[in-house]
Amino acid sequence: MVEIVFLGSGGGRFITITQFRSTGGFFISADKRIHVDPGPGALIRSWRYKLDPRKLDAIFISHRHVDHCNDTEVMVEGMTIGVTKKRGILIASKSVIEGDETHTPAISKYHLNSLEKVYRAVPGDEIFLGEDKMTITPTIHSDPTTIGFRLEAKEGIISYIPDTEYFDEMREIYSGSRIIIASVTRPKDMKIPYHMTTEDAVYLLKKMEEKPELFVISHVGMKMHFANPYKEAQFIQNVTGIKTIVAKEGLKLRITEKGISLKTLRPARFV
Repeated sequence: MVEIVFLGSGGGRFITITQFRSTGGFFISADKRIHVDPGPGALIRSWRYKLDPRKLDAIFISHRHVDHCNDTEVMVEGMTIGVTKKRGILIASKSVIEGDETHTPAISKYHLNSLEKVYRAVPGDEIFLGEDKMTITPTIHSDPTTIGFRLEAKEGIISYIPDTEYFDEMREIYSGSRIIIASVTRPKDMKIPYHMTTEDAVYLLKKMEEKPELFVISHVGMKMHFANPYKEAQFIQNVTGIKTIVAKEGLKLRITEKGISLKTLRPARFV
């Protein structure tokens, strides 16, 4: 069984600043326990839903923008038991580990040295997390080193599409996934560079040969938030015939070979 818990569904600078939607990323419990894109609030939201960062096995970070990586160091400190044990895996873009022309690295040498393994991942890399294989996928984003993934678990493929423009190769890259979690930042008729819109999600899903069972909208930007992302999700579902939902804080997906179930968790503590 694979479980996914969302610790936020927001993205973009104005949602991040206002926290109209939380921005803690999401957690995958498969053969290994992985925190994906620990943006602002990742640590607090983890504890809110009884996800102990000391039990993490890996952290995946798609790129250096603050809404995806703000809590990186504190989550590494959790995974390494306060930097007392050399353990855990970091899988991240070059910009996260080395910085770029406009950003310093998102993680210090001190924290990097506390980890058992560090992967500066690029598209095409295959990384084994226990018995599961993570294949790194490409993007077109303002941070050109941004990466996504396909995680091949026994129960099927879970794919993550981070911030990116739509491009035709995505249809083949993510074909065969049981679940696709996608950063759909903008609603219909509000396209901006380097991000997906509702129409892009439709193009992607309609042209896929092996379609997913579930498409999850995440990384909701301010324009999408006020356009009503639930209506946008219903539009995608009506046009493509694929079940489409909007992630929210506390949403838990349970994936077995027989099916996918959804549940909204109650916070264990209000921190």
